[in-house]
Amino acid sequence: MASRAVVWVEGVVLFLALYLGVPWLGLTLDRALGWPAFPAWTAWIGLPLLGLGAAGVAWSFSLFVKVGHGTPNPIAPPRELVTAGPFAWVRNPIILSHAFASLGLALLVGSPAAAIIVFLIGIPVQFNVRHEEGVLERRYGDAYRAYKSEVPRWIPRRPRHSR
Repeated sequence: MASRAVVWVEGVVLFLALYLGVPWLGLTLDRALGWPAFPAWTAWIGLPLLGLGAAGVAWSFSLFVKVGHGTPNPIAPPRELVTAGPFAWVRNPIILSHAFASLGLALLVGSPAAAIIVFLIGIPVQFNVRHEEGVLERRYGDAYRAYKSEVPRWIPRRPRHSR
């Protein structure tokens, strides 16, 4: 098990890359390519997306700690399978929440390139999720297989019964 310091440093690096690096790179590419900024009104779409995403990340992280007795970092994962809260609606609420927040931030800063980068990040994420599902099946066995059969990977859906 990795030290808490490593877990926290990796988390901070991810957040900095996603929430500072992507907008900075997007704005830099916009200038270099001569792309115009999004219209100012898109910030009114970006702000709620950013808020929704940030709330989803915070809620999911808190459940990993309180219910799962672990962290969102794969090197210190939850010891218990978390299926409550947003995890009852979709199997990957942390990734979706980061996507909403990142896209919201791209709209907020008005960067078309940052919005494109957010979508491009989704390509390797999809491969990582497929790998992670195998890890989760080995870790949690039949409980994860049952969860996987009931809860969609990407498109949230109201839980069929309460967990």
